[in-house]
Amino acid sequence: MEFFAGFSWAVPTAFADAVALCRFEQGDTLYDTRKAYEESWAEATKHIHYWLQVRYPSHAKTVAGESSGGVFEKNWGSEVRVALYENFKKVGDAPIQKTQGRLYTTLWTGNIKILQMEYQTPTVPLNVQEVNRKLQETENKAVKFSTGNPVFVMARDLSNKISKAKYSKVFAKLRNHISGDPQMLTPKLAGLNDWNAIAPTIEIAFYSIMDLKREDLEALVKEAVYVPTKNAKKEMFKIAAHGAIF
Repeated sequence: MEFFAGFSWAVPTAFADAVALCRFEQGDTLYDTRKAYEESWAEATKHIHYWLQVRYPSHAKTVAGESSGGVFEKNWGSEVRVALYENFKKVGDAPIQKTQGRLYTTLWTGNIKILQMEYQTPTVPLNVQEVNRKLQETENKAVKFSTGNPVFVMARDLSNKISKAKYSKVFAKLRNHISGDPQMLTPKLAGLNDWNAIAPTIEIAFYSIMDLKREDLEALVKEAVYVPTKNAKKEMFKIAAHGAIF
């Protein structure tokens, strides 16, 4: 089973849509350790300190996409009710009423106090579009990967189907111009200043180019990601909306 590495709790990638939309739903059950999935239940119970089950809201037919940032932010403040267990004893008699943002942040940081409404309201994390606009901050790291040729840098959200598809399209265009796979780093290791404010599902890809000039590299990225608007009077492609070249 695979997990989102950026979360303190064990959040399987099967929860990708819930994570991308910030909407956990009735029946979702989460544990504070991967041993809940990787060990026998008898062994796992020795390591589980907290676990929870969502009791509300009910299931909704919503699919996550890269443009779901507005949905994420809307859901961030919406209600969620959870049954929380500490050492397999239920905390309180009734489901705890919280916000989806508090639940998300608790899973992210591991700080159970965030579920308390008197605790400071957590801030919505930066999404993949916002991170792509900040990639100039990765220049120092990108230069280290350069072999004298350009380096293309882009953000990828592992919970987001459209973001992952964009990454795959770029990789398909550039794979013959790089040696091996792109270097994948966390926002912190990539050199982003406010890395701890970035969604935990986002990573930064560095494509170290072997044989292309900057303009040729930009043209290939454009071929991979740009879909012109029908009847557009002028071209709207901007490399900064998709990544950065150093």
